[in-house]
Amino acid sequence: MREDKGRTYNVAIAGYGGQGVLTIGLLIARAGLKEFNHVSWFPTYETWQRGGRVFCGVVLSDNQVVSPIISEPEVLLVLDQPALDLYEDSLIPGGILIFNSSMVGRDLKRDDVQAVPIAATELARKMGAVQVSNLILLGVYLRMKNVLSMDLIENTLEDTLRKEKKDKLIPLNKEALKCGYEQI
Repeated sequence: MREDKGRTYNVAIAGYGGQGVLTIGLLIARAGLKEFNHVSWFPTYETWQRGGRVFCGVVLSDNQVVSPIISEPEVLLVLDQPALDLYEDSLIPGGILIFNSSMVGRDLKRDDVQAVPIAATELARKMGAVQVSNLILLGVYLRMKNVLSMDLIENTLEDTLRKEKKDKLIPLNKEALKCGYEQI
């Protein structure tokens, strides 16, 4: 058992099916298992295979996680405008809202949060794969919160892709993480 340092962090991720919401939530949770005593990963999604609303909450803690449900996230990663419309008000005052400005066509309603617009889809398109826009946002989160190290996330990503026999995707995915990390 790791030392109890009293740390607890939460992050919520929202978008639609196929954008990689659950993927980055699971990466955070898997990496968190190596640094924290208790981790919860709680996905919710509509029954559509692609295109339905998806929300994922991750709690990383040295203490027991009482509830995996995050109703007021400290950090919110938003992959599209409908997700922003649904979850913007849930973020705690002073929280961090990291959003894909390529997919959001309006100003934020709130001025009591730290807004971090990232043109993730455009950056991913320049890399030749819009599918990695989620990892760009994850890279931004890693830089801003410094909860988990880039090395730990990269190692977790490599392990995951190797287990799924997707080794050829490792360089592009790592490039997307680093791209997001360097945006801040």
